[in-house]
Amino acid sequence: MPMNTPTDRRKRKTHNAVLDAAERLFLRDGYRGTTIDMLAKEADVAVSSIYANFAAGKADVYAALAWRTASLHREDMPTSGAIVDSLDRYVAFHRDHPLALRLLGLHDVEASESDSIVEAKAAIDSVLGEIIDSMMSRVAEVGCDTDPRALVLHAWTAINGAVSLYQRRMIDAATFDTMLKISRGDLVGHLRGDHDADR
Repeated sequence: MPMNTPTDRRKRKTHNAVLDAAERLFLRDGYRGTTIDMLAKEADVAVSSIYANFAAGKADVYAALAWRTASLHREDMPTSGAIVDSLDRYVAFHRDHPLALRLLGLHDVEASESDSIVEAKAAIDSVLGEIIDSMMSRVAEVGCDTDPRALVLHAWTAINGAVSLYQRRMIDAATFDTMLKISRGDLVGHLRGDHDADR
């Protein structure tokens, strides 16, 4: 499957070069504005090499890039420690990967474009579920005055909304930081017990 990084060194090098090129081009020109020829040139590979690694072309590249982003996201998120540290890491990840929200939501592709899109959606949903469940377990462990899952999902959607507005340049950096501070404070305000580390 094109989502998996090949074990063969040469194929892996091409695979990663194409994904790195796609990330730059999708950010600059958008998914629809990027062509296979542009990807080949940016990755310094032949068009035939792209199709050899990604049979459905650009849609498979998108699915593989989305999966790589989800995998990096999972690796980047702490599974222990202060809850606000996880929120801060979540925000930092999206600052470092400005396409992440679009990719993780598979916003630019349709399932009919490639079977890999369906596979990527299921795999990404599983990763995001793991991240949410980890946060929810930690909130439940600390204790809170409301449903832990609802609290985590509320904070997550508030942060995603702020990230989206910032990336669309609808708010400036100061407003973005204030919105994040409010979301952080709201979550901490619902926690019980000794959570000084989460202030």
